[in-house]
Amino acid sequence: MRVLVLVTRLPVPPWRGDQVRAFHHLRILARHHEITCCALVPAPPPSPVLAAVEALGVQVVIERLGWLGAIPALGRVFAGDRRPLQVLLYARRRASRRVAALISAGRFDLVHAQLVRTAAYLPRAGGPPVVVDLVDALSQNMARRAARERGPVGWVAAWEAARLRRFEPWLAQRVARCLVVAAPERAAIGVAGVDVVPNGVDTERFPFHAGERAGARIIFAGNLGYFPNVDAARWVAREIFPRIQQRVATAELRLVGARPARAVRRLAARPGVRLIRDVPTMATELGAAAVAIVPMRSGSGLQNKVLEAMAVGTPVVTTPGVAAALTATPGEHLLVAKDAAGLADAVVALLRDRERAQAMARAARLLVERRYRWETSAAGVEAAWQAAVKARVEQQSPSMDAPCCTEQGVC
Repeated sequence: MRVLVLVTRLPVPPWRGDQVRAFHHLRILARHHEITCCALVPAPPPSPVLAAVEALGVQVVIERLGWLGAIPALGRVFAGDRRPLQVLLYARRRASRRVAALISAGRFDLVHAQLVRTAAYLPRAGGPPVVVDLVDALSQNMARRAARERGPVGWVAAWEAARLRRFEPWLAQRVARCLVVAAPERAAIGVAGVDVVPNGVDTERFPFHAGERAGARIIFAGNLGYFPNVDAARWVAREIFPRIQQRVATAELRLVGARPARAVRRLAARPGVRLIRDVPTMATELGAAAVAIVPMRSGSGLQNKVLEAMAVGTPVVTTPGVAAALTATPGEHLLVAKDAAGLADAVVALLRDRERAQAMARAARLLVERRYRWETSAAGVEAAWQAAVKARVEQQSPSMDAPCCTEQGVC
């Protein structure tokens, strides 16, 4: 199958969630399909990054958007365009024409578009069928951020959430297939034709570690510049970890991840808290910890940090929203609590009962092997591709009545 994949971030280095997902899907699916990856990016990437993407077995096309083009695109808001900012920031007329020409000349069987940002570049009616991988329900993510932010940032997040709530179902109903990572995301979009394709883990890069752990080490890992992770890091360092320290004097909290925000860097001054940036392999850090805590209050989707901790055998303590995205059983595969006191109690229980922690770790690893491998995830994407092409052949798939990038915006 000849497939054009549209992304707004090249999947190398794969440190954001959408990049990790694209990286592994391309790595696996390029073995059986002829894939062209078109990156809609503000600036051309360095040559080593291009070479790394091409090494996955795909052809790479760079469509440079530039930064200045976002200004007139945003100006459309004041002209009555009702599309989300996530779409408008990436919409360029000239780039749309070039992508349309690429689609026309490429004789592609399918277009696979990642994230709502790519909506302005989807083909017109009569073009190849489209599969959109929204990954998360961004409307839900923005609504949760609005609930936690104050001032202008919170207002903009609420405004964007409202636009996304209209746009996501509109888009999902106008493409052949729509993908998300978990059932709560599908429920948030609220229309038929949305398939759940979970994320996965590279179980070779995240091997199970059954040995002794580093005392009472607790880890929170992730992109430490991403607002939901910043919020979680502040919550665990300020309200959850002090409760743990009162009962386990040797407890240590490690905040591990790239590009930590200033608010996260300041947390390293607190007693017992360490900030670890840009580790060579996250598996080593996760595998050395006694407990992984994932206290998310905002954000959405399926947390890769949970799957990776489960894979290496580090028991997980998390919040109900995170657990809801998994086919996991609380008490068997992980522990769940909704407030600071409950999360601290769960961590202390695992630190004091290593036999229980090890049993949970083994059960979680088996769940990952059965349900959350990247090979399984890629197979789900491939099934969506095949269904979209088959439906087009049978003249039953939804078609794009007009390009998603319109002057009027979505109604």
